[in-house]
Amino acid sequence: MTSRKSFVKINNWAILIGLLLILANSYWLAYVEMIWHTAHLTTVAMSVNVMFAILMMTWLNMSLRSISSAAALKQQDLLIIYAMLAVGSAFSGHDFLPRLMGLIPYAFRFATPENDWEALLFHHLPEWLIVSEPKTVTDFYEGGVNFFTDGYFQQWITPILSWSIVILLLSAIFLCLTAILRKQWVNREKLAYPIVQIPLLITARSGSIFRNRLLWIGFGLAAGINLFNGLQFFFPILPAIPVKKYNLDTYFNQKPWNAMGSTPLRFHPYLIGFAFILPFDLLFSCVFFYLMKKVQLLLGSAAGIITLPGYPFLGEQGAGALFALLVIACWSGRKHFKAVLFHVIRPNPMEESKEPISHRSTVTILCLCLLLLMLFCLQSGMSFWVYAIFITIYLAIVVGLTRMRAELGPPIHAIGYVTPQYLMISMLGTRRLRPGNLTLLSLMNWLSGASYASFRTHPMPEQMESFKLAEQTGIRNQTMLIALILASIVGIGSSLILYPYIIYKEGVAAGSEQIHAGGAETYNFLSSWLINPKPADNVAITVLCLAFAFNLGLTLLRSRLVWFPLSPVGYVIGVAPGTTDIIWFPMAIALVLKWLILRHGGVSAYRKGLPFFIGLVLGEALLGCFWPILSLVLRSAVYSWI
Repeated sequence: MTSRKSFVKINNWAILIGLLLILANSYWLAYVEMIWHTAHLTTVAMSVNVMFAILMMTWLNMSLRSISSAAALKQQDLLIIYAMLAVGSAFSGHDFLPRLMGLIPYAFRFATPENDWEALLFHHLPEWLIVSEPKTVTDFYEGGVNFFTDGYFQQWITPILSWSIVILLLSAIFLCLTAILRKQWVNREKLAYPIVQIPLLITARSGSIFRNRLLWIGFGLAAGINLFNGLQFFFPILPAIPVKKYNLDTYFNQKPWNAMGSTPLRFHPYLIGFAFILPFDLLFSCVFFYLMKKVQLLLGSAAGIITLPGYPFLGEQGAGALFALLVIACWSGRKHFKAVLFHVIRPNPMEESKEPISHRSTVTILCLCLLLLMLFCLQSGMSFWVYAIFITIYLAIVVGLTRMRAELGPPIHAIGYVTPQYLMISMLGTRRLRPGNLTLLSLMNWLSGASYASFRTHPMPEQMESFKLAEQTGIRNQTMLIALILASIVGIGSSLILYPYIIYKEGVAAGSEQIHAGGAETYNFLSSWLINPKPADNVAITVLCLAFAFNLGLTLLRSRLVWFPLSPVGYVIGVAPGTTDIIWFPMAIALVLKWLILRHGGVSAYRKGLPFFIGLVLGEALLGCFWPILSLVLRSAVYSWI
């Protein structure tokens, strides 16, 4: 590891390569995830496309180093590329900007006499946030036209610029919060940041991990499974390796057991290898609370309370645990926050020399961005008090999510129904919120991703992990900040330009789920709120408060009992609906394997076995991205790794 006092100069070529890869990545994701809705590369915490790119760059760099050492990139250069591509992918990925594309024209395509959206919704929608011209809307879905030369760009320029203001302001807010929290989480608490272990290992100058036989065994196993299943997709006569075939609901199909719902048994090598590097106690917590969620559903069915609206209130349970985690993090960092405030009032350039930006500048930019975002929301019809509640809950969730990634690094961190809109409706009901507030709340819903898998893709955890990589390898924090700003601008800008262009060229297919869902959720929520006003849900809020208190208790037990394995981080992931079903069994497999290795071989056996599991990740990343790349050539659907 590089000394913290010595910093490595970053090659300008690394920045340029990172930006070019973001552009290529946006184009690729536009087809694979947005238009064809396959591969789902960015739905996992360590995006498969990013891991594929850094693996390819590392191998190319090793070849270049064998020819000319001076021309090769350093580990720090490769990690800058990794960080930039990770942040760029968070903006252009599965649950972020593709959903925005869907909501902009959706209402004017799917308004019918039956839903009466024209009378109910149209007059509430800010004109600068949507597209309403009939031909522009129709051709968006039917395709076959040129976005730039056929006049559609003129209809879209105002919504694109308007939404880009929102996204850029939020991106700046995330960076400011990251800059404030970085020192406390990275340097003082020294949180685990499990996700950064793999890019650190594979980009090491020595390349020793690629000389490990176990790595290639794991690599061959994962790549072989994907290769065989990919071929079986084209040639159905071949047998398939059943990595995602089995589901326990086949066996539990009678009451009350069927209340547990889908409980898939997945064998994804990428997720098993990924889960193996996670802290043991947090891995156990995730699996334990997932099973407890199933027990809640089972007991609810047996007791007859499963018909209670909202039961078992998984969103509120997850929110309570996440807020408990946030409160604990704030309490742990109280001295740091006092120091930040002191430096805002009395700057100390010497003490702040290693910060990405001075604390005074950080807080000033943060306040300015919050003010500008408030003015935007007020202009769009939202009341000040609603904005204050919305942005507070939203940023609390985002910071809590980032803390969760820093401690646990779960393979997927979808936290279903933990969104500002969902929680505000539960707390306040819709009667206290006039139509203008409800309209903008629904239009902002895409910022949280799919409701059933909220915050599955988000840039702030990637930003925080990038600064951890900088601290580990001697990259200046100021350099990393500049790289992340450039990555955000190019990632946002390229997606907002490329995505409409590709949609108008290809049209919106029936399977373009994120485009359809981005619009459908927005306007179905809004119409239901306006037609059927909802009162505050006191039961749901009570559950949230109980979950909050319960998870504070878990933290107290962890502080008193060293062996106590349960954690609020595991609670958030375990009770989350939706995509947690996909990862629970790979996490259970990794948990058992890790326990067996540690019990019978100790830490030395764990370290010796680790390359095998990293090989699983790299093997599935390589073949998991090979098929989506091939789809660009074949212009058809291909095998999806997940």
